[in-house]
Amino acid sequence: MLLGEQPQYILPQKRSRSLIPKIIILAVLGIIFYLGVLLNVILLDLTASQETNIKLTSLIILIVLIGLGIYLAIRRSKIKYIFYRDRLIFGKEEIFYHEILNTKIKKDIFDILFHTYGINLGHDFHLRHIPDEINLENYLNQLIAYTRR
Repeated sequence: MLLGEQPQYILPQKRSRSLIPKIIILAVLGIIFYLGVLLNVILLDLTASQETNIKLTSLIILIVLIGLGIYLAIRRSKIKYIFYRDRLIFGKEEIFYHEILNTKIKKDIFDILFHTYGINLGHDFHLRHIPDEINLENYLNQLIAYTRR
């Protein structure tokens, strides 16, 4: 990045789309994990205090892991896509416009529910959680055409 170079466009992610599915997935996986622990505790021949200690320890570990997952999801949802004259940056990842292979819009079930979409630009660089109101496909195609001139 050149010193003092100003971005042409800054695009935030739709936070509800990036957080709610992640929280639901973490909760469901946490419930499955805890049910597995409970099943194993029931099948083992343990004393009541051992059962309580195992249940409590696994619950604490589970709460910490879910809390860490939510914290990381919140942190990642705050990262913005920054468009410069010749490249696109997301956090520490960057892709030059001439390297973009695809600008087709993709939607999954959560995108339909939250009115968002994503684009796989190629080279393992994805634009995710973009509001439907923003037509990024045309903008990207214009940037690609401009840099190829």
